[in-house]
Amino acid sequence: MDLERFIQQRPYLYHLTNAQNAESILAEKKLYSANQIIYMSGDHSDNVNRQRRVGHQEIKVGEKSYFLRDQRPISQKALEKCLTDGWKMPDFLYYLNDRVFMWPTLDRLRRHYNRYALENPVIFRFPTRETIEANPHVKFCRLNSGATRANSYLGGKPPERGKNSFLSAENFLLPLREVAEVTFENECNFDFAIARGLTPDGVFVEVIPKGF
Repeated sequence: MDLERFIQQRPYLYHLTNAQNAESILAEKKLYSANQIIYMSGDHSDNVNRQRRVGHQEIKVGEKSYFLRDQRPISQKALEKCLTDGWKMPDFLYYLNDRVFMWPTLDRLRRHYNRYALENPVIFRFPTRETIEANPHVKFCRLNSGATRANSYLGGKPPERGKNSFLSAENFLLPLREVAEVTFENECNFDFAIARGLTPDGVFVEVIPKGF
């Protein structure tokens, strides 16, 4: 994939988060993966990062709380039909939890937002160029990796997923319109202005990170 062309055609990336996370994100100028938050909490006793979250989950790091979204769109039965590389469900959940996720289009954002609209989440809009330049470990995915919808073209199975679901621009050989998710392993840092909104089609207001 031509990364420069992607940046020009997808000038913004969108991240949706629980409202309680918003101020911490701006204060730290960083988005953490679920695994990173769990690691910082120091509590690995119940392998929480290898279990499907059926509801939102609060993780305490010192006196601070981080709220992780549910993984209800993942069906264990469906996932087991489409995993590659000999993986089992806990392997793939850990793989997902290793990443920060962003949507490259408003259409993709709307689909995700609609599941959580009643919770009044916060949407952060990131400039694509600055975000990728600050985080060259960016990877791209051709599908909504956290949803296991059946596909009639695949005989009722969801699309395959495994260790090669997230690819660098160099290895992503499909047209850029096929990029469904933009992801960052462990964390995504930003030291530049972003924008904040409440709905995909509402007003986005520029936010200057603290200490900028």
